[in-house]
Amino acid sequence: MDLAFVHARIVTPFRIIEDGALVTEGSTIAAVGESAGIAIPARARRIDLGGKWLTPGFVDLLVHGGGGHGFADPDGDGVRRISEFFFRHGTTGLLGALYSKPDPELTADVARIAGFVTGQRSNIWGIHLEGPYINSDLHGAMKAEYIWKPDIRSWERLYTASGGTIRLMTIAPELEGVEEIMRAAARHGVVLSIGHSAASYHDVLNAIDNGAAHVTHMFNAMRPFHHREPGVVLGALLHNELKIELIADGIHVHPAVMKLLYNVKGEGGIVLITDAIRASGMPDGEYTFMDQTIAVRGKRAYLADGTLAGSTLTMEEAVKTMVRQVDVPVTNAIRMATFNGAKVLGVSHRKGILAVGKDADLVVLDPDFKVQMTVFEGEPRFSTL
Repeated sequence: MDLAFVHARIVTPFRIIEDGALVTEGSTIAAVGESAGIAIPARARRIDLGGKWLTPGFVDLLVHGGGGHGFADPDGDGVRRISEFFFRHGTTGLLGALYSKPDPELTADVARIAGFVTGQRSNIWGIHLEGPYINSDLHGAMKAEYIWKPDIRSWERLYTASGGTIRLMTIAPELEGVEEIMRAAARHGVVLSIGHSAASYHDVLNAIDNGAAHVTHMFNAMRPFHHREPGVVLGALLHNELKIELIADGIHVHPAVMKLLYNVKGEGGIVLITDAIRASGMPDGEYTFMDQTIAVRGKRAYLADGTLAGSTLTMEEAVKTMVRQVDVPVTNAIRMATFNGAKVLGVSHRKGILAVGKDADLVVLDPDFKVQMTVFEGEPRFSTL
């Protein structure tokens, strides 16, 4: 059924249309504008939003799991449940993140996620490989012994197992022998993201030349800024070729530092992500992540040694953080959660924007940024309306 949203505050996300209307036809947007100027087809289901926000569906480039399930679980049904969980939180496009594991296990994980991605139309668009070619000194919550030494043959096995569904890969460009992998991945259209890395500033520049265009969870799993020994942080701040991921939960990065990032990179240079783990949406307690026990207390996830281990964030909360704690305009916060991620993946001609002819991926938010409805390619996938 076609849908007609009326009396909405539409965030396109480049502007706000007050008292706006949007009509879907099949899987696409057929009309958008001020309510007074949009004719509502008789066949469409009319939904009066009464001033609620209507935005593009969220795009999240780094998700390990949610709702009690993880992408690295061998249970195939878990992937479907993760998809449903994130529809409830407004995410209409995400990358399933896989962390470093021994070769047979990681290859099996890649093949399993690829089977889901290619087997059905869903909000899981592909795979983000967080590793396995990362710096063992900055392994974060991953087990250091699971990190692979760069070898082009091992990369070729992973990519073949993925059937082309690896869309983004976190990589440490300073590792010996990694350039060959970077070039091969870039030629296949994989977005290369610098992360879990001790790269020097020169290494960062070289990585850009070899296809790097992104930085994984800014400030986390990288050396702090140093004025005499610049590295990934400075490279990310200085170079517009690099878009940066930001976990906007107020835990991984202080709101004042997020404000600095916003002032330097602008609304076009930041991509909001969750880095969510299976504990997202679950009560406090103990869970497993990266083959280790983690404790979740007050939405914070830690290993026993105090290392942050992913997050319990969802994208509507990330948007709320940017607006309420960082003083970012709603339009720009929504852009960071929608259009920018779609642009990184090369699909912003269809996704992450509300305009005629684009995919009808929509989210309805109440004034407190709680998700009221999620529409994926014209089909309601969650609703409390």
